Amino acid sequence: MKIYFYGGAQEVTGSNFLLESKSKILIDCGLVQKEKVCSLENFLPFPYHPSEIKAVLITHAHLDHIGRLPKLLKEGFRGYIYSTLPTKDLAYEILLDSQKLIEENCREFNKENLYQKEDVEKLMLRWQTVDYHQKLNLDDLEIEFYNAGHILGSAFIKITQISSDYTQNRGKLSIVFSGDLGNKGKSLNQHLEDLPWVNYLVLESTYGNRNHQNLVNRKEILEEILEKVIYERRILIIPTFALERAQEIIFDIQQLIEKKKIPEIKIFLDSPLAFRISQIYEKYHEYLNQESAREILTQGIFNKEYLTIVQTKEDERKMFLASEPKIILAGSGMVTGGRILKIFKNYLEDKKTTILFVGYQAQGSLGRKILEGEKEIFLDGQKINVKAEISTLFSYSAHIDQQGILEWLYPQRFNLKTIFLIHGDTSAKQELKTKIMDELTLDVIIPEQNDFFEI
Repeated sequence: MKIYFYGGAQEVTGSNFLLESKSKILIDCGLVQKEKVCSLENFLPFPYHPSEIKAVLITHAHLDHIGRLPKLLKEGFRGYIYSTLPTKDLAYEILLDSQKLIEENCREFNKENLYQKEDVEKLMLRWQTVDYHQKLNLDDLEIEFYNAGHILGSAFIKITQISSDYTQNRGKLSIVFSGDLGNKGKSLNQHLEDLPWVNYLVLESTYGNRNHQNLVNRKEILEEILEKVIYERRILIIPTFALERAQEIIFDIQQLIEKKKIPEIKIFLDSPLAFRISQIYEKYHEYLNQESAREILTQGIFNKEYLTIVQTKEDERKMFLASEPKIILAGSGMVTGGRILKIFKNYLEDKKTTILFVGYQAQGSLGRKILEGEKEIFLDGQKINVKAEISTLFSYSAHIDQQGILEWLYPQRFNLKTIFLIHGDTSAKQELKTKIMDELTLDVIIPEQNDFFEI
């Protein structure tokens, strides 16, 4: 088999890998995201012929893993896409919702639209679904999806090369593509499954150079943050991803209110997409852990008693006029576009504002700049002085940390031949490589963009 690294090799976003055996298959086909939702690199031609791709395997529904699928179809792909059922439903919502923001980026770049709504509809006709551990055969490859514990329906994918003598050669050569692996202590999802027997591993390294603090007691830390916001009558703004992070944080805040850990506080979710996604969570509650699934079956994932979904201009007006204390959650999670920009314009210069970052901020993103201490930023050409208090709670990250990765790898340390590190900043990959080599004595390669390896 040959593996080609066409996206996600030198950056965190843009996941796109090609595996070649008797046929060519892709693992993920995501959008490159830096300063903008859709970076200029997305308009470059694919480094392969889309018409030659037999299938695309999708690890999960985040835009940086699915965002170029409509482009792939428009440029000649005629195979099938495979994922879990929740991933397909989530991808439909994510692609449709992102189309307007991507269209704005296209105008800025003076480029033709990357895709239209009808392209998404056509894409769904070629999208098939599989359950976890349901074996899928494509020519000489056997494919199995495992629960990655990252977001609803997320998977890491094991691909095993089989020959005509199926029984004797089964499991002889196998590779796992990790996609994004889930963090410990998540409120909603089932846990990351163990890494199975495998020869080669393409492994994410988003948090390869750090460990999340307070994984066990993150809800208690959230409680402390909320108590301060309520006591000091502050505005708490959480830039959040509409998929998973919004549902998980609101779920935890609601539990704190219901268990009388904190007083009731006004919560605004300025993301109709997050609301639609919450309905998909309710639809596929069996993919969640038992405790949260029981609660969701009883009252739904969002309790309207505490939460206002901002869908109309009137809802938005009420959100801005509501007295403190209050909580506002809005996308995008990395502040690359979306409704969070208008909210920042209104509140970043207010000393009574607390900005709480709860997830990864890509290099070059506005979120990363604020997180790293920039005191002057520009929004739509307007200079904004950052006077808000900046806080972090990365134990809400949907990504596994360094220690979690090492623990996941450990049982397979004698079977793994080579690990390829992807989806991480340079420093994260380098530090994780050193850790894996020192502690597990495994061969680790950091591929460059467009590299290929024969395995």
